[in-house]
Amino acid sequence: MPVSKDKQTGLWKVDISGGVNPVTGKRRGYTKRNIKTRREALALEPLLRVQKFGDLSAVEGVTLDLLYTLTQEDDRMNHCRSTYLNTQASYYKKHFEGYFKEAQIDKITHREIETFRQTLIDQGLAPSTINRLMAQLSKLFNTAVKHGFRSDNPCTVLRKLAESPNKMNYWTVEEFNTFMSLFEVSEYPYQLFFKVAFSTGMRKGELLGLTWEDVDFNRQTIQVNKTLVRNPNGELALNPPKTKAGYRSITIHNSLTKELRAWKEKQHQLLAPFCEDPETLQVFQFIPEPLNEFRVKYAYDKVMKRTNKLKKIRIHDFRHSHVALLIENGEDPYVIKERLGHASIKTTYNTYGHLYPNRQQSLSDKLDGLF
Repeated sequence: MPVSKDKQTGLWKVDISGGVNPVTGKRRGYTKRNIKTRREALALEPLLRVQKFGDLSAVEGVTLDLLYTLTQEDDRMNHCRSTYLNTQASYYKKHFEGYFKEAQIDKITHREIETFRQTLIDQGLAPSTINRLMAQLSKLFNTAVKHGFRSDNPCTVLRKLAESPNKMNYWTVEEFNTFMSLFEVSEYPYQLFFKVAFSTGMRKGELLGLTWEDVDFNRQTIQVNKTLVRNPNGELALNPPKTKAGYRSITIHNSLTKELRAWKEKQHQLLAPFCEDPETLQVFQFIPEPLNEFRVKYAYDKVMKRTNKLKKIRIHDFRHSHVALLIENGEDPYVIKERLGHASIKTTYNTYGHLYPNRQQSLSDKLDGLF
């Protein structure tokens, strides 16, 4: 029986055979263990036959769910990042799963795809968002072609929607200082989080992944070498940067260095009983549990409710605010590229070129005393 209970673990397993390997002449087999229920194992068997041996005989009606599962498995085998898998899962559940639940995948034409896209337009989604969703849908149909469920991809005949350049939101130093003045004393760790975000241009995940091992007080630098992400199962994990350029050293100004040093001493007093090595604590952690993106977002929203004088920006826009600050102070584009971890100067110019007056490089401790 391909589906049976594992006597050693008490869980279920799928044990399938794929005939003879046409290259080696050896028998092919595959076993998947530690499946929680018999129902899950039975549902997984035909999927595994398709994945491992290209055997379509056990598939009873191709669904978009099957294509999604096959695509996700391919992405995992290709070592796609968990953040990418999370995003794809979120998009699928929100936009595709219900709409295509009863769809006959082999019968869908470009007309049905156009109708689906129109429903996204009617929802008021931005063209850039719709184009991303259609790219994911096209990827699912590429999987259908790959496994022989269809001979073509009905998404390929559709042209992308025209995208308008996104308006970049950021705060000036004056606006940022107004924001800083809204924090209460008990909220200091969050206040420091946003100060470092504004001062360095680091991404939210990079800030949450920052530990004291990454801060060199003598050289006044922060080493960016990891980012905190949430896996598909909801657990937090530290991942390396996406690109080589993501590994970088960011110089910080004197006043921020002193503030971080003072916070480290206070944090040690708070959390020493809960950790063996204070150097491994998150820089902005103030309770035994890890600081996560939800706590930061809640704190940000709570503070912003205290004023109607500031335009609300995303937390990611603190990164843009940092760049605007550097440009205002005459910073060179190549230095900005290095601070942000961009792979190329072209990326920096494409993103921030419209903010650049033609200024020469002039840098250094201009940040000191501004905030």
